[in-house]
Amino acid sequence: MWQTVGAWSPKSPQAHQDLIQIQISALRFGPTLRSKFTNISVECSKDYCSSIRGWLTAKGELNLDIHLNRTLKNGLRTTITLLQLIDGKDRYQTLFSYDMDTCKTLRELLQSSLMKVWLRNVFKYGNLADRCPIQPASYDVRNFQLENHSIPGYLPAGFYRLHDTNYYGKPKGRQRRPVATFILDIKFY
Repeated sequence: MWQTVGAWSPKSPQAHQDLIQIQISALRFGPTLRSKFTNISVECSKDYCSSIRGWLTAKGELNLDIHLNRTLKNGLRTTITLLQLIDGKDRYQTLFSYDMDTCKTLRELLQSSLMKVWLRNVFKYGNLADRCPIQPASYDVRNFQLENHSIPGYLPAGFYRLHDTNYYGKPKGRQRRPVATFILDIKFY
């Protein structure tokens, strides 16, 4: 917050513009972070996938091959959790976790949100379905990387884990039917 001490009145429009420039340049916007995937783990229920494979390029870009053998209909849910490595070993702290109706989120993709930015970023790199029902087919992602503008500015450089779980059932229910899980380790620098 800016605090004004005493009365101040610009003597000219130029003085006012100069003050605004000084105030704007005093704001410290951190540098845009870059990212690199460092590890991937993928799993898909045999009830829904005949195969799934994930791997990283030498540059830390993500590749996925998914062969879906069953239609994914309304009711599919996704939980996305972002964790930050806090001690350099294996202790993670949850930064946020979203549980959402996957099909509804895809329908509302045009709304402004962080999920919109992330989903559009993913869709650019493959042929993933962007609406439900998601038909049986082969889907892929090639050389996916997080674009700099899709990394929230409040995140400091460091190591993170993104955990994406797709399932049918209630968010807190005990009878979840797993569909697929993706775990991505990411370095922001």
